[in-house]
Amino acid sequence: MATETPEPPEGESPYRNECPICYSSYDNVFKTPLLLPCAHTFCMECLCRLCLFIKHLQGFPCPLCRASAVIPTGGIPKLPVNLEIVAQFPQDKQNLQEVWVEGHKLCWIRAGNFDPRKNSLVTVQLLSNHIGSNPARPEGMITVRPSGFSILCRNLWALSVTILAIGIFMFAIVFIPVFVFHR
Repeated sequence: MATETPEPPEGESPYRNECPICYSSYDNVFKTPLLLPCAHTFCMECLCRLCLFIKHLQGFPCPLCRASAVIPTGGIPKLPVNLEIVAQFPQDKQNLQEVWVEGHKLCWIRAGNFDPRKNSLVTVQLLSNHIGSNPARPEGMITVRPSGFSILCRNLWALSVTILAIGIFMFAIVFIPVFVFHR
């Protein structure tokens, strides 16, 4: 039996005012509502976290319907904004701010009140890295141990290099003096 998506009540927008991943309300900076080709909308921060290790011009699946979306040059912040949701923001929040990705951070310059010298850089870490945790392995990330086969291959490679080095050394000690003195 097929189910239909219920239509929103008269006068209401078909779009939610919160991200379906983090349930945070959309805004005009890090939680900007970005529109995927499948017409689903998510906040910029969640999409950046989702696609942190995906390169530009590669695809990723929509978190709701699994339809493919491509990361544009410039990263997730360059995806189109859902202007229908932005139109529902208060008038002072409808001016979208420029946000960019730098490594594992989202960055935005907050303008100072009438004084550009008071601008400040605001960043959001996309990978959590709590104080006191191992910086090589951020909190929440798992460590993958090498398989027994890869350890064996590494050990065989090291053994082969060692045998080759010993062979060259022995050749130099035994055959070079024999060759030089028997001339």
